[in-house]
Amino acid sequence: MQDLVECKRCLYKSNHPFGITFIKGICSGCITHEEKNKLDWESIFEELKVLLIKQRPKNKTVYDCVIPVRGDAEDYFVLSQIMNLGLNPLVVSVNDYFFNDIGWHNLHNLITYFDVDSLFYSPNEHIYKELVRTSLRRFSNVLLPSHLLNTSFPVHIARERKIPLIVWGQNQSVEQVGKFSHLNRVEMSRWNRREHDLFGIELDILIGTGAQLNVHHVDYYKYPKTKDLFRGGVRGIYLSNYLRWDPLKQNSDSLKYNFQPQLNTSSFDIYERAGSSVYYGIHDLLKLKNVGYRKVTDHLVREIRHQRISRMEAKKEEIRFSSSKVEIESFFSWLDAKESGYRWFIKHELKAYEGLIGHQKPLKFKQTKIKKLLSNSSLPNNNFIRFGKGIHL
Repeated sequence: MQDLVECKRCLYKSNHPFGITFIKGICSGCITHEEKNKLDWESIFEELKVLLIKQRPKNKTVYDCVIPVRGDAEDYFVLSQIMNLGLNPLVVSVNDYFFNDIGWHNLHNLITYFDVDSLFYSPNEHIYKELVRTSLRRFSNVLLPSHLLNTSFPVHIARERKIPLIVWGQNQSVEQVGKFSHLNRVEMSRWNRREHDLFGIELDILIGTGAQLNVHHVDYYKYPKTKDLFRGGVRGIYLSNYLRWDPLKQNSDSLKYNFQPQLNTSSFDIYERAGSSVYYGIHDLLKLKNVGYRKVTDHLVREIRHQRISRMEAKKEEIRFSSSKVEIESFFSWLDAKESGYRWFIKHELKAYEGLIGHQKPLKFKQTKIKKLLSNSSLPNNNFIRFGKGIHL
């Protein structure tokens, strides 16, 4: 087995799940990030305007585009950009049953603040939980069923309603590991979804590992056929290819829209996936098990590249956050697992990380340039809320 290579500029190593390359000790993510300081973003944004005009439906009664949302701070940024360009979007969201009270507030507030039409889908809860159990058992992943739905359902809606454009936020494979240049204008596709959102695990593989489900009940988990999308002229673009993407700065702007950030014990970032009951809990622990690092590393790498923290400072913070504890028992309660099942999973699947399971107050982050982009935030009062007040199904 080859030794891991660590980037000389950031904290990423050669085992990144998206695939990463190195040139003279510098990772492809850092190299691609340099484009942000060289590209003419004003002219690129003009290209986006032209694209949006060309993709507008001929039938003016149809929405101009679909915007998939979870109620994240990023969704506020994407929606504000599209609304400022004069488009009429249909906001589409999926209930992954992991929302806490902060998450429901942010989703409902997003829809009401921007006064947009929305379509909200709650999948069969029994089937969804069965997929989560299977995903956890076979792949140590609790978010795979959510990723399947969130990356597929909006595409189905665009096809069914003849809306020719879907606007996604950031392309993770570009932002994290620089797998493509911004100039490649990589778009959402079946391949891109499989490789970078699902890590190669599509629904057929998941069902084939033991989930006893009727395949007709899970159509929205499957990506539409390419030929159907081609006939309908549906395409999905990533907004991060057309703007100088800076998540922490952009996300902090969501506060002016009454977005509510969330404290967590796993990272200093109070914006990304605020409102999730699992993202900085069981998911963060399984991320450490599966890929060897926690979410805070992604956040620190991002901040190194935006020059808000030095590599040395980031390394210290990575070490400090690596020992923070997370609470996971509530997830197993939501999953309807017995106490014996919960203990069995810790003993057999999380034995090496047992010391990281428990309750802990969020760590204070003192780095000045980053701290000034943070804000007062709080912990959720209730996790795993099935349905939120003000959301109509």
